[in-house]
Amino acid sequence: MTLFAIPGSAAMAPHAVLEEIGEPYDLVMVERRDDGTVLPAGFAELSPHGRVPVLQDGDLVLHESAAIVLHLADSFPDAGLMPVVGTAERSHAYRYLIYLTNSVQATFMLYLYPWRLADAPGAPQAIRAGAARDLNTMFDYLERALAGRAYLLGDQLTAPDLYLFMVTRWGRNLPRQAWSLPNLGDHYGRVAERDGVRRMLERQGIEAYGPPVLD
Repeated sequence: MTLFAIPGSAAMAPHAVLEEIGEPYDLVMVERRDDGTVLPAGFAELSPHGRVPVLQDGDLVLHESAAIVLHLADSFPDAGLMPVVGTAERSHAYRYLIYLTNSVQATFMLYLYPWRLADAPGAPQAIRAGAARDLNTMFDYLERALAGRAYLLGDQLTAPDLYLFMVTRWGRNLPRQAWSLPNLGDHYGRVAERDGVRRMLERQGIEAYGPPVLD
């Protein structure tokens, strides 16, 4: 398997899943140059919009971070990153993962790149402010979801927790960091301590930021 990534991007979650699984894989860093070229050569043919992550698994070429996470978790069920199919826990795992990609991640794109939506005077600032308010509401919901539990589904880490770790880190420049909320802060520190997550951060050359990790 080969994962194409950019440090700190939406490739973080599938990269962490690969490390948690423990199977061999290759990591290829994608570079976007100022002149518009993208390296490695041929990457644009793998991704319809030239975005990361992309996973090559044999003849399968897969993009979209959440899809890659689900594919990997289902391909290696012994890693325990998704509950058993047909259970209520599995359905809740879908719910969290889709919420994190469809709502939280999509709103982060508005916050981080508001000029993609409108570049009229004052528009990017207004879009960013609205996105920050929406993200506060979303992280408040996730804070409540973690009340009384170590992970989103209870006592065991699953793939949505790795996705939540990624978007929590993205919020380091928000006016209110998600990790400042007590349950989210504990969750973020707990996931940051996992060996697989540490290896992902090291291989991408990035750090967790946020509150001190748990002992």
